[in-house]
Amino acid sequence: MLLGQAVMINWSDVAAENRPAYYEWHNREHMPGAVALNGFLRGRRYLAARAERSFLMLYEIADISVLVGEEYMTKVENPSTLTRRTTPFIKNSIRGLTRVKCSLGNAIGGHALTLRFDPRDGGEDKLEHYLIDEALPRIAERADIVGAHLCVTDKPVSSVVTTERRGRPTIVPNWIVVLEGISQEAVDNACDTHLAEETLHQHGCAGTIERDTYSLQIVCPKHAA
Repeated sequence: MLLGQAVMINWSDVAAENRPAYYEWHNREHMPGAVALNGFLRGRRYLAARAERSFLMLYEIADISVLVGEEYMTKVENPSTLTRRTTPFIKNSIRGLTRVKCSLGNAIGGHALTLRFDPRDGGEDKLEHYLIDEALPRIAERADIVGAHLCVTDKPVSSVVTTERRGRPTIVPNWIVVLEGISQEAVDNACDTHLAEETLHQHGCAGTIERDTYSLQIVCPKHAA
């Protein structure tokens, strides 16, 4: 189960030649610095297994208000020298500051599958009901799945461009499902069984559904900050 009622989630690319510098910054400064903030509860980074972008980042946060609060805004409006030097390596970002609508499970999975999609106009209630009351509970019952979550992006909060992010074009997603499991096969099979594209469209999803899978690299808990 996710900690808190909000999630900052980010998919992005970093070229192979820039990853040593990226890891130096991300492992030693960025993640510990983020989880040290009040309201930030845990951070994770995943590496692409079968995905459009290199990395998936996920921060679990007490509440969406943390992401417009004074402490967080002060940090992102005053990036460090290392941050300014490293962030240009990050490309093709998709980033959502989201509210947790449903979170089931009892552990962190070594493998994650994400879906990004839009509800059909007028289909929001039907889609939410299917995901929260049917699909995700059934997925969470599986022994090989340890987490099943639905997050919905707060568009106004996500669209704020801070000093730290200036000059980095970023796509803002809408609805997001995250599945966590013990293997790549587990999350793929759970998705194919309950969240296939045709099924989601039948229950109120519109347009393209973007699906990616990742393997866990690092977890940064609150006490590690």
